Amino acid sequence: MKKMTLSMIVLITAISLTACGKSTAPTNATSTTATTVATSKPSEIPSVSDELAKIKKAGVINVGIEGAYPPFNSYDNDKKLVGFDVDLTNEFAKRLGVKVNFVVTPWDSIIAGLLAKKFDILLSSMGITEERKQKVDFSNPYYTTYSALFVPTNSAITDPKQMTGKKIGALLGSKFADDAKELGGIVSTYKNDTLAHQDMSLGRLDGVITDKIVGAVTAKANNYPEKRIDKPLTTYKIGIAVNKGEPALLNEINTVLKSIMDDGTYTKISTKWFNEDIR
Repeated sequence: MKKMTLSMIVLITAISLTACGKSTAPTNATSTTATTVATSKPSEIPSVSDELAKIKKAGVINVGIEGAYPPFNSYDNDKKLVGFDVDLTNEFAKRLGVKVNFVVTPWDSIIAGLLAKKFDILLSSMGITEERKQKVDFSNPYYTTYSALFVPTNSAITDPKQMTGKKIGALLGSKFADDAKELGGIVSTYKNDTLAHQDMSLGRLDGVITDKIVGAVTAKANNYPEKRIDKPLTTYKIGIAVNKGEPALLNEINTVLKSIMDDGTYTKISTKWFNEDIR
């Protein structure tokens, strides 16, 4: 009896040890886990810093532009996109060795379009501000300008400070609207500058705040009876915007932009549109 009991104890112990030594998962589970880890390497996660390489490989750069801001960017009578920004973009793309695809976008949603990667860069006379720099990165400035007040030719207004309580039109989503608020005006915003000037010509506004050049060109092109109050409101440096995290693309933009400015090409393009170098 003792022998049988001892044998049984040995047998039971052996079975228990064997059971404890087994993995609770199938033998191929380890290899499955290893495979999963191997396919999750950080290096395979897409990075926006590769944007320049993608552009060069595709042979096309997608450029966000408003298309309603003459003489910087707008459509001519033949429905062709023209202007200073357009010529500068074409020269930039030529030196980069790629073609241009302009993506015309309303001003009030143009930064959102860049953030959503609907285009690679934004070249549309955008002022460099601290607020915008929180969302995107900017190139070195490619020109400097200032906002100005335009009023009807028969207006008694001689100083922007007289606009308190007056009706002022400005581009929707622009810093010009901020200028109007700071003057204490009653602000109406518009999808483009032309609509604001049109409303002023119809007596609906007491003034329009916009870029000093754009306002003058718009008034002249449409025969609007206006005058510019030559007292600058805010000075802006204008840059090319890119998404954050793209240092290679931003560096390339600055390098090419500098070459355009240094060899006389910038002056040639600027003189074509403004009869002067506006940098």
